[in-house]
Amino acid sequence: MTTDVFSQSTTPSIPKNTVYLEAGGTGGYGSLNYERLLPFKNNFHITARIGFSTIKIKDFNQKLNPDVLIPIGINAFYGLNHKIQIGFGQVFANTVRANLQGETVRQTNLHTYFTIGYRYQKESSRFLFGINYTPILEFQETFRHWGGLTIGYSF
Repeated sequence: MTTDVFSQSTTPSIPKNTVYLEAGGTGGYGSLNYERLLPFKNNFHITARIGFSTIKIKDFNQKLNPDVLIPIGINAFYGLNHKIQIGFGQVFANTVRANLQGETVRQTNLHTYFTIGYRYQKESSRFLFGINYTPILEFQETFRHWGGLTIGYSF
């Protein structure tokens, strides 16, 4: 004789994907970001993120030639609804400059960033809000103080 047993998990399913807007922060004046939840334990979460931003749409000749910023990084969160955040990563910056002859030249640079902040997301809600201090090491030599606000949705 066989007996079938069915059970339900009492642990709520945590959304693994998040899309958020960041005003300020690692993408300059603002960026659109995607974040993926990596394996976690209890109230400790690790995420990988990638974003997209642009600073200027037109170059110095007023031609369409946007600067592109792509922040990529790792964040660690601790907490249930109120989370402490720390993280780091790189910003790939592809920008337009003029050379000595006045010609358009595109440059690619790396900028290192660090993050320490706060994120609020109720366990029962998919919406989130955060505030971060995100200092940036521009061109790997100039330290800039920076910060950001995030608002997003998890799914």
